[in-house]
Amino acid sequence: MTANLARTIDLHAIRFADRAALVAGDRTWTYRELARDVDALASALADDGIGAAQRIAVVADNVPEFLILNLALSKLGAVSVPLNYRLTAAELRHLLTHARVDGVAVSAPYAAVVGEALEQLAIDRRYALEEIGEPWQSVPALIASHRGRVQPTASVEPDTLQRIIYTSGTTSLPKGVLLTHGNVNANMHAQIVEMGLRPGDSILNFAPLYHVGGTDLPGYAIWHVGGTMVLLRRADPEGIVSAILAHGVTGMVIPATVLDMIRRLEASTRLAESHVRWLLFSQVTPALFRTARALFPNARLIEGYGLTETCGGLTYLDEAHMESKQGSVGLPLPWVEVRVVDADGADAPTGQSGEIVAQGPKVSHGYLDDPEATARAFRNGWFHTGDVGYLDADGYLTVQDRLKDMIRSGAENIASAEVEHVLADHPDVLAVAVVGAPDPQWQEVPVAFVVARPGFDPASLVESAGTRLARFKLPKAVYVVEEFPTNPSGKVLKRELRLLRETLEPAWEYVPRG
Repeated sequence: MTANLARTIDLHAIRFADRAALVAGDRTWTYRELARDVDALASALADDGIGAAQRIAVVADNVPEFLILNLALSKLGAVSVPLNYRLTAAELRHLLTHARVDGVAVSAPYAAVVGEALEQLAIDRRYALEEIGEPWQSVPALIASHRGRVQPTASVEPDTLQRIIYTSGTTSLPKGVLLTHGNVNANMHAQIVEMGLRPGDSILNFAPLYHVGGTDLPGYAIWHVGGTMVLLRRADPEGIVSAILAHGVTGMVIPATVLDMIRRLEASTRLAESHVRWLLFSQVTPALFRTARALFPNARLIEGYGLTETCGGLTYLDEAHMESKQGSVGLPLPWVEVRVVDADGADAPTGQSGEIVAQGPKVSHGYLDDPEATARAFRNGWFHTGDVGYLDADGYLTVQDRLKDMIRSGAENIASAEVEHVLADHPDVLAVAVVGAPDPQWQEVPVAFVVARPGFDPASLVESAGTRLARFKLPKAVYVVEEFPTNPSGKVLKRELRLLRETLEPAWEYVPRG
């Protein structure tokens, strides 16, 4: 069959031979050149004994050879195992062992920590995505020495494994999500339809490539339509603005934290002249939404929701309702069904909170070698996200919280996202996160972390929120911070905020009367 992800590049080497496929720094690959280098690397890997179903881990930042390697592995029917480069040697060793990889590829900054992780592991195939030296085989050299070779694209079924991506482990140990060629293809088609991608488009990609934010939002989908991916090695605000203007970027995924950094740049005023048609983000406050509107006045601002297990986006907010439904994460993407269910698995009534569940061809079927976690999360044909939300009368989804992040105060359950939504309306609040803090009387009480404008008064924040929230939902302390700890997709790591609270003095704290 022709479900192989790499098939797209084979065909576009003919259709769009001289069109730019990939731009990284001062290097550009046309579709012909990208296909040539993918063929060369796939041939070299085949000569080194890499074949169908074998697994290669990748610990690297956003170097273009990361993408070329992913395509070469897909071409062979092999499996990519991208790993977080921020992990320690011990954490990497655990994942390399769990994934049972046949080789490892690295970029230069992570060769030492990966080398330490490989001690006492019998993994001899070691590839360097840029020049490092022994004992690493140079991928650029392998490409150069095999250029001109053509490697047949393996015939794969839609359920053939394409990637193993480990979750960020925000609530437990990382789990290896199994993504198939069918999942990736379904996601590409959904992204193309939802964002209206077309051959002249150019996306800016600075999200880590080991995460679905880098490879699947819309990631590979831009190549499926014959467009251009502009790759940045890291999320540098000045580099982002320069790339948008220099390469005619039409769309990008942008975490709220990066958007906040960009707005501070003097050069950001030039973004109104850009060709950007859409921005995809999550957890953006009303203040940052207004900032994005001013910076990109002609762009569709897409609040989205998705998970690693769903190969990225599940729901996106449509352009017609991006202001009237602000705060919602929108409607399901094509070929995806989303429900909100109660504890018994029945549909929750309109406006009533429950667990978000999903099904569709872009949804994974489970976790690597973890039948218990798979059985818990994938039940009766539905993936149970562990997130709490509700559907309004028009079917728009609002995400309220993680089930494990609900604040249990006395007999009440408090959704931290509800409190955050109210606090975010304060004019001096740029970003806010609410977590539960231990309390001897109530078990837990809400406390707020705020990134604020100069002159912020935390007492006024709580006072104004008191006109819209019940007293038990109001934060009992406010902490002012410069930024939030986040995972690669920009999601705030609330477990780290809970630890941070123990080391900070609150800017404001509730003192009981009497």
